[in-house]
Amino acid sequence: MAKPAQLLLQYQRLVDRERALRDDIERIESQLQSDPEVAALEERAAAAQAQQEATAARVRESDKAREDHRTRLRSREKELMSGRIRNPTELTQMSEEVQHMKSRFVEEEEAELQLMEEADAADEALKAVTAELEAARARAAGEAPALRAELDEMRTELARVEAEKAEVWTEVSPSAQRAFTRQRVQPAVAEVRNNQCTACRVTVTSRGLQMLRQGDEIVNCENCGRILVLA
Repeated sequence: MAKPAQLLLQYQRLVDRERALRDDIERIESQLQSDPEVAALEERAAAAQAQQEATAARVRESDKAREDHRTRLRSREKELMSGRIRNPTELTQMSEEVQHMKSRFVEEEEAELQLMEEADAADEALKAVTAELEAARARAAGEAPALRAELDEMRTELARVEAEKAEVWTEVSPSAQRAFTRQRVQPAVAEVRNNQCTACRVTVTSRGLQMLRQGDEIVNCENCGRILVLA
């Protein structure tokens, strides 16, 4: 029959395995629900889409403003060349106004060329991230069956570990259970190798080693307080 400390070590290992399985199950369930790479690329794609739409809107606004400016310029040029204005001062003022409008129109054309370059860059960025997103979604879909199979195996193992853990705990004496549950340091049980506690590396006394070899009583490390068991 297994000694109390040995049973507690076995129980502790099952607890650790249960925790690891639960963490892995949660990770895989989360990945199946929303693949991290896909989620990140979806955010990037949304940002790229917003940038592309904002730049396209600015191009449309610029087109409209330039067309309005072109219409006003043509109207002023037509009026200047009509011959209806004979006052030299008025002609000079209108001529200067037309020249100013032409200069501004050239500046607007240059600004729009820059804006169109930005729009092209935004289009390309959107295309690139969309392609990455599609590839990531295809990859995630391809990995899903294997992940689901792995998840089923982990759930099966978890059920076995839970049952085994409960069975081992029933074999532990009430006094050993109390000693285990009252432990404030974790892990609660530490093996002894080369006459040392593997948790704190302090040498176990001769009396402690003798009691461990008998294995009938719970022996605590005199330094860290953990329950000791011979490896």
